[in-house]
Amino acid sequence: MAPPVRTVITAARAGAKVVNSLVSPAQQQQIGQTVNQFGRDPWLPQSATQQKLRRGASVTRRGLGLATLLGLSLLGAVIIGTISLLLLIFGVFQGSAVAGWLLAFTLLLGLFGLIWTARRAFTLLNPPPAPEVPLADAQAATDGEQNLLTLLHTHERALPAQAQGAFRATVIATRDALRVTASENMLSREAFDARQAAREDLPELLDAYRSVPPSPHSDQQLLEQLSLIEGRMHTVIQQGRAAQERRLSAGRQYLEDKYTPPEE
Repeated sequence: MAPPVRTVITAARAGAKVVNSLVSPAQQQQIGQTVNQFGRDPWLPQSATQQKLRRGASVTRRGLGLATLLGLSLLGAVIIGTISLLLLIFGVFQGSAVAGWLLAFTLLLGLFGLIWTARRAFTLLNPPPAPEVPLADAQAATDGEQNLLTLLHTHERALPAQAQGAFRATVIATRDALRVTASENMLSREAFDARQAAREDLPELLDAYRSVPPSPHSDQQLLEQLSLIEGRMHTVIQQGRAAQERRLSAGRQYLEDKYTPPEE
């Protein structure tokens, strides 16, 4: 394939991805992605400035999406109209049955395109409600989460800049581990580790760090220990979600065996 052709195909694919992104509703960000990309989490309160920036970005994105939809609609109308007119003049009026079928098919495509555009426009104009961000003391459903929030608000600003992001990410991972193991009837090793991290390991680590004079060595030790805790919490989250999926599959199999009528 000639280089100019590959360039055109690459540009077309990139343009298609951009257009599809603009006319699609914004996806809710997962917790891990939010923390890694923006350093914040919806679980934490947002300032008024952050809320205004978020609303402004949402309005701008919807406006660009609607403008893209309008451009696609005009382009589609021109193409469908031109093809229909040509089929009508040079085919249907000449008594061609094939042209009549092609005209009907073209108009049907135009109808599908109109319905698709209307649905996309409705989705862009009526986005799903953003998740509410309650106050910290109202959203801490468990003692472990309350301890984590208190720990975060107490120590985050006192940490050096390079440790703040690691500390915040570790707190979020611990919070997620608490939630994924909260429904366990028996205290597993994973649930025990998550609760220990929230109630003892993280507070003791921060107390030990604050008790020594600041130095590059102590900062490095803090980062290494935070990384250990965060890594374990991510393992707990993965195992907890796998266990939830297994329970869901087992429940489905049980219901199928119970309620599927026997074959005669």
